Amino acid sequence: GGQAGTSSRIENYLGFPVGLSGSDLARRAVAQAERFGTEILTPKEAVSVRIEDQYRILTMSDGTEISCHALMIATGVQYRYLDVPGCSDLIGAGVYYGAAMTEALAVKDQDVYIVGAGNSAGQAAMFFMRHAANVYMLVRGESLAKTMSSYLIDQIAATSNIHVLTQTEVKVVYGSERLDGLTYV
Repeated sequence: GGQAGTSSRIENYLGFPVGLSGSDLARRAVAQAERFGTEILTPKEAVSVRIEDQYRILTMSDGTEISCHALMIATGVQYRYLDVPGCSDLIGAGVYYGAAMTEALAVKDQDVYIVGAGNSAGQAAMFFMRHAANVYMLVRGESLAKTMSSYLIDQIAATSNIHVLTQTEVKVVYGSERLDGLTYV
């Protein structure tokens, strides 16, 4: 799963010429790993790892030890939180990070604002444009070209209800129990 698992669409992954959803990619990855006998432990917390001969030995938070020949560590995604007044109080109440299908249904026929200029922001815009009246991308830089794949830039440019506002920053987010609005310049 992780960040890829929540992506609405992944277009640039080798072997999938027409793209696929992040959840579909995650499901296929788990099926393939299990086919080869991989044991997937999630969510589990490893507190240490040591090497003894050809083995890697993990100590889990509950004291259990697991030995293996190969070890994959997936540390997860770290979102960059928007540091503006009012924002942290409304996380989960109109302000979302890594938003997905459940949020899309909640914003049907409303305006959606996406802060960012990377591929994740572009994928979110392409996903939300099917549900929202308008999608506004608030981009600090002069364009999307330095931070986003060209195929996404082309898709966004060809979509009439996605509006890219460059050299734009959020100044304040406001609302009491839910997001009521934001101010940007």
